[in-house]
Amino acid sequence: MAQKNMIIALVISFIFTGLGIAYAGDVKKGLIFFAIGIVLNVLGMWVHMAFSIISIIFWIYAMYVTYQEVNAVNGA
Repeated sequence: MAQKNMIIALVISFIFTGLGIAYAGDVKKGLIFFAIGIVLNVLGMWVHMAFSIISIIFWIYAMYVTYQEVNAVNGA
């Protein structure tokens, strides 16, 4: 499997929650994270501010998972 660039993966995941995971190779997990991020953001905008806080925590977690995925792909 080809090496993945950590910076590119993290920037993609920073802008679009979870898509850095898809870039790293786990497309299914990346799209699930992306969908959950969208749902949490919409709930935060329209339902309650608590969902915005949960969304930020989830976004940070997605960045961490992206980091782990790229390390796993690159064999580090």
